[in-house]
Amino acid sequence: MSKNTTIKVTRKTLESLHRVVGELAKRLGKRVTLEDAIVHLLKKNESIEVKSSPFLSEVEKDRKNFLMILERKFSGAQPEDFKEYEYNDIGG
Repeated sequence: MSKNTTIKVTRKTLESLHRVVGELAKRLGKRVTLEDAIVHLLKKNESIEVKSSPFLSEVEKDRKNFLMILERKFSGAQPEDFKEYEYNDIGG
């Protein structure tokens, strides 16, 4: 036995939920409640999170690799090598 509760939503949100109810009723060919619409939206959101999760982890991995490359120090070129100089000072 489920326990019912009341939620407070704006009129705009309620209208959006009624649109979802209408679309679901049309697709399923049966009467659909607001709860059915909310459950449908929650399941849809969960499936989107699952589908995008591997992509996000790949992006995060690439980001970490990129930052690691940026922090790597290279031998030979140091900040003092980038000082301004006159062309004539180097025998040119």
